[in-house]
Amino acid sequence: MSASAWCKRMTEWFHAASSSKGRANSVDALGRRLRRKFILVAMGAVTVVLTLIIAGINIVNYSHVCKMADARLDYILAGKGSIDWEDESRTDSGNGGDTSTGMVADGDRAGARVGHFEGMTAESPFDTRYFTVTLVEGQVVDVNTARIAAVGAKRAARIAMGLDSKGLTSGFSGNYRYTTTAQGEKTTYVFVDCSRELASFHSFLNASVAISCIGWLAVLAIVTVASGAVIRPMVESYSKQKRFITDASHEIKTPLAVIDAANEVQEIESGESEWTQSIHEQVARLTALTERLVFLARMDEGSAGFTMASIDLSEAVDKAAAPFESVAVSRSKRLSMSIADGVRAHADAAAVAQVVELLLDNATRYASEDSVIELSLRAVSRGAGKGSAELVVSNAVDELPEGDLDRLFDRFYRADVSRSSKTGGSGVGLSVVRAIAEAHGGSATVSGHDHQITFTVRL
Repeated sequence: MSASAWCKRMTEWFHAASSSKGRANSVDALGRRLRRKFILVAMGAVTVVLTLIIAGINIVNYSHVCKMADARLDYILAGKGSIDWEDESRTDSGNGGDTSTGMVADGDRAGARVGHFEGMTAESPFDTRYFTVTLVEGQVVDVNTARIAAVGAKRAARIAMGLDSKGLTSGFSGNYRYTTTAQGEKTTYVFVDCSRELASFHSFLNASVAISCIGWLAVLAIVTVASGAVIRPMVESYSKQKRFITDASHEIKTPLAVIDAANEVQEIESGESEWTQSIHEQVARLTALTERLVFLARMDEGSAGFTMASIDLSEAVDKAAAPFESVAVSRSKRLSMSIADGVRAHADAAAVAQVVELLLDNATRYASEDSVIELSLRAVSRGAGKGSAELVVSNAVDELPEGDLDRLFDRFYRADVSRSSKTGGSGVGLSVVRAIAEAHGGSATVSGHDHQITFTVRL
């Protein structure tokens, strides 16, 4: 084997090894991204479900506490019809004593009454702790604390006056559920002690939250372990797809070169004809398509090999767009350029030229007949969006594509298949534009309005 042949073989082996390594790194990165997304989506769903379950259970529990307390309040208020509250001993609000005693109905009487109140039992009247405060024009005239030991007359009066000053007539005040009843100028506040019920509610709330957190962590561990097996088929499919695109593109190049060479020989021997010219055009189209597919595959693998530098973007765009003035004229359109001077960006000059060429090629193919294609470049501040420069290509179209215009950046997407076949579009040019823009830390977007479509690239 000669030295030159050995060097050539080693170079080919090195490029193949580099491509394989880049593909492997790309697949690993994709696997990690998919695993993260899968875990985030799965745990997000679990979090929502657990939150709804905990909230639902505890809301029902709290509503039950309130319902039971309200039943006791209603029972106490209804007792005015069978218990002579005026005969009960009370502590005068001015004396501050707690020596009042209350009158309690006998068991038979209480049993008959509780049947009218949901949740009440015959024992409920005897384990209910409550106190009442009567006010007239905001002043305490009567306090009854005979059925509670935790609250004295002064504190009871202070609580009732505070609620009355705020205009509150029902709800919770600390551990006490209260309501009011009015008789003429008198307003009576009735308070029921709900300490045990609220303590039970908070205990259940804390326990449910703790158990849910433990369950959430357990599900997280299971999902993390299982995510690898779940996304493995997708990663393998992605890897095979990329390998097929790259390998097929390389394999297609050789027969295309042979066909083109044979066509040239045919032209030399028999002269140029419409058939040989058509072959040249189709070979050029397939060659461009394979090159773009290889480029996209390398972009996905992160091995596009851009040479990033600070370039004069105005000069690069003007140089790339100039040849399309004649192209536009040949296709019955006109190109109008508005390029600001001195626009600079940190980018790859060849990639920028490719973006301009692809956008203008797309515009000259699909713009309406006798329309004007407008290309503009201007500097933008970083606060206005990504990048430091904005390239805009706008043209009129006979009909805007239906649905989401962003799909135009999808690979092999064609809004009008019949027209794309006539104009020679491949369906990957705009995909390359977006890939280059995003590789430069920028963006590529599209918008449409009134038969006018606009592509905006920020670098």
